[in-house]
Amino acid sequence: MLLMPLAAVVAILLGRQQQRLADAERAGRDVRRAALTLEAAFDHVPVGLALLDLDLRYVRLNRLLADINGLPVEDHIGKSIHDVIPEIAPSAEVRLRQVIATGRPIVGSVFEGATPARPHARRVWRESLHPVYDRDDTLLGVSVVVEEITEQRRLAGALQDSQRREQRRTSELEGVMQAAQSALFVAGDRECRRIKANPAAERLLRLHSGDCPRPDIRGGRAFAVYAGSTLLGLDELPLQRAAATGEEVRGEALTVRFSDDERMHVVINAVPVRDASGEVVGAVAAFAEAPAPNAEIDG
Repeated sequence: MLLMPLAAVVAILLGRQQQRLADAERAGRDVRRAALTLEAAFDHVPVGLALLDLDLRYVRLNRLLADINGLPVEDHIGKSIHDVIPEIAPSAEVRLRQVIATGRPIVGSVFEGATPARPHARRVWRESLHPVYDRDDTLLGVSVVVEEITEQRRLAGALQDSQRREQRRTSELEGVMQAAQSALFVAGDRECRRIKANPAAERLLRLHSGDCPRPDIRGGRAFAVYAGSTLLGLDELPLQRAAATGEEVRGEALTVRFSDDERMHVVINAVPVRDASGEVVGAVAAFAEAPAPNAEIDG
């Protein structure tokens, strides 16, 4: 290079400098683009985010957390959690101090309280806390991730209440089924695929305990059902009709014919079962033995 003209050397050096400047400018644009991306993510994630210093003062937070707390973002900066959320702060400080003291995160803790945004409403949050370090592993503060789960908790509680009510109704129905002297059927669906018979019905229809009383079940054809001398199809039986059509069947006289040709005459009622919206979801039927009709079944 010493043998090259000075102008050429300068040109080469300038070219390299320009290349380094161009590389630095591209790197700067990449950094700025990454920073803008992180900024957008920080402001638009569907959870509350904050960075607290070691004195538990707000250094940074996103708009969602500010809305949860009921104060603008700028009214948080530099203030302690006791200034911003005084009702929640005492219990929150215990967890934050634990993270600062141990350097270990606390993930998924649940707490409840009120904030200035809704001072008279008890709300529930799920919170995760992580220590924040610089490049020299010096602890700078604690990052906070907050997700409000008030509605989820309310729905979960409502579901549990509904399940308890359903269990109570099921227990009550089971008690009635066991205690009733009349023969009872309960179909749990409109197609009557799931039918439960009480002990009185099982005894009258010669069923084993727990057997489905549908006369079309393979291995369970212990009986057939007639209206007069007409053999009824499965969809013509009172229970199935009530479940399928939503209509009540009252006082229908039928004959049950067993495989040994013994016959039992019954009177049956069937009513549909509806859910809270009025939709038919099954049916209930009850029958009792009745005197034989004048006309008997042929053959």
